[in-house]
Amino acid sequence: MERILGVLTLKAPIYKEIAEDENATMTAAIIVVVMAIFGGILGALVLGLTAAALPPGAGQTGSPVGVAISTVFTTILGWLIGSAVFGFVANALGGRTNTGEMLRVFGYTQIFQVLNIVPCLGSLAALILSVVGAIIGIREAAEFSTGKAVVTGLIGLVILFIINIAIGFVLSPFL
Repeated sequence: MERILGVLTLKAPIYKEIAEDENATMTAAIIVVVMAIFGGILGALVLGLTAAALPPGAGQTGSPVGVAISTVFTTILGWLIGSAVFGFVANALGGRTNTGEMLRVFGYTQIFQVLNIVPCLGSLAALILSVVGAIIGIREAAEFSTGKAVVTGLIGLVILFIINIAIGFVLSPFL
């Protein structure tokens, strides 16, 4: 709980402690899975409520169960791939980190997703705090400046965007 509170309050020493503690990987994974399930349930509820508000046959796409399952799957996969990409970019920019450290830091920062329960502003707050937490986490894990952490984040996002486009292009004939 102390580490979760430290992440929520954006305490840099806690981020560094998490990055360096290999025993924190399982806790990070648990946080990711719990938040992924939470996000999946929220997505399913929103889809169900939206469908209930529409007239019968008014173009509902997907099922709530499908939304929940895909949210869990994509959240976990995104955590794994994203951590590897950000670790790679940080090292390329002279940082001293690895995928394990990034997995732990980004796993703990998933705790901000709990704010999505608050309509409208909760999602915005979750996004902003996740970005700030990610920058602190990258900085602390890679042991470099905030500026380099921001650059690492931006380059990592571009790479992840390209990966998403490539995956979408490859999978589009099957969807």
